[in-house]
Amino acid sequence: MPRAIAYHRPSTVAEALDLLGNGCIPLAGGTVLNADDDPTPVSMVDLQALNLSDIATNDDELRLGAMATLHDLATDHQLPSGVAEAARAELPSTLRTLATVGGTVAARNADSVLLAALLVHEAAVEVVGPGGSTTITLPHLLSEGIPEGSLITAVRIALGGESVRRSTARTPADQPIVSATARQTQDGTWVAVTGVADHPVLVDPENPTVGLNPSGDFRGSRDYRCRLAEVLTARAVAAVGGIA
Repeated sequence: MPRAIAYHRPSTVAEALDLLGNGCIPLAGGTVLNADDDPTPVSMVDLQALNLSDIATNDDELRLGAMATLHDLATDHQLPSGVAEAARAELPSTLRTLATVGGTVAARNADSVLLAALLVHEAAVEVVGPGGSTTITLPHLLSEGIPEGSLITAVRIALGGESVRRSTARTPADQPIVSATARQTQDGTWVAVTGVADHPVLVDPENPTVGLNPSGDFRGSRDYRCRLAEVLTARAVAAVGGIA
C-alpha cells in the first residue's frame, strides 16, 4: 500500500482541484490506489464528499456520476443491460461496492470489460481542471490519459441499442484474455475489444485487427490474441444483430 503522508477530504470540487494542483493524488473507491505496492509517499484527496455519485437520464443520454460505484451501475435499472452486466463482471462483489466508474476510467485497465461497454455506448467523460470544465471522448481519454491536475466528474453514455459481449478466459472466474463487445443501432455497429492493446479499443467490425499489435504473455501470444479478436468480434456482432 502507498505510504499516505496526508489525507484530505474536500467538500467542493474547487477545493479538490487546489489539492490536486499541489501534487495530491485522487482517492475514489480505493481499489487501485490502496492495492498499489509502490512505496512512494503520497498525499490523498478523498472524493467521497463531492456529491458526484448521481445517475440520471437526460434525453437520449445517461449521466453516471464519477463516484457511482460498480454496484450502483449493476443494480440501477436505468442502465442498458449490457453496461450493467459488464459492471457485475468487472470485479468480485466484495469490491464492486468500493470501485467507482471514474476510477475505472482513470485506471484504463487493458482487460476492463466495463470500459469496453462504455466505449460501444459512445461514452464521453466530463472533466474539470484548472482551465475549467470540458468533455473528452472516452477513446481519446483512454489513449492520452487525464489532463494533469484535472478530475473526472461524470461519464455520459448514449442510450438505445443493447450490447453483447463474447470472451475467452482461462477459467470462468478469470478476466478474459480477449473480449469483444458489440452494440448495434440505426447508425451502425460499434465494437470494442479488450486484451489487444494497453487499454480497451474500438475496432472496425469487419476488420477488427487492423492496426493492432498486442503483446503476448503467459495467457496468449500476439497471434493468438489477434485471432481471438477476429473470432469473438464476429460472434458478438452476430449475437447483437439477432436482438436488434
